Amino acid sequence: MTMIKAVEPQEWATFLNAFTGRNRGRGARFELFGPHGGFKEEEREAALEDISIDGHTITVKRHYVSGGTARSMTDEVTGVRGISVQYDTDNSEDMLEFTDDKNAMTTLHFASRVDGDS
Repeated sequence: MTMIKAVEPQEWATFLNAFTGRNRGRGARFELFGPHGGFKEEEREAALEDISIDGHTITVKRHYVSGGTARSMTDEVTGVRGISVQYDTDNSEDMLEFTDDKNAMTTLHFASRVDGDS
C-alpha cells in the first residue's frame, strides 16, 4: 500500500535538497492534473538532476539522451502552495505532488524501485 505525506512549507527547501540527493539519476516524468479534471502525461522519461525551490516556484532539471546526444531539460512549476511525497510499497519515494494556487496538481512520477514502472 502506498502512502502520501505532506511536506510542511518551512521544510520545502531542505526536503527537496535531500530528495535530490537520494533520487539523482532516477527516471521521472511529469503528469499534469487540471483543476477541472483535465490530465496530461509527459511522453519522455528523463533522469533527475536537481529539484530546487525559490519562493513558490519549483525548478526541476533532468537529462536524457536523444539520437546519441546528451540533452537536458528544465521545467518550472509556479504558484506552488503544497508539496506532498508518495511512497511506494517498499517505502521508496515514488512521486512528488505539487499543488498550485489554481488548485491544479503537477506530479513528478519516478521509476519504481519495486517494478521499474514510472
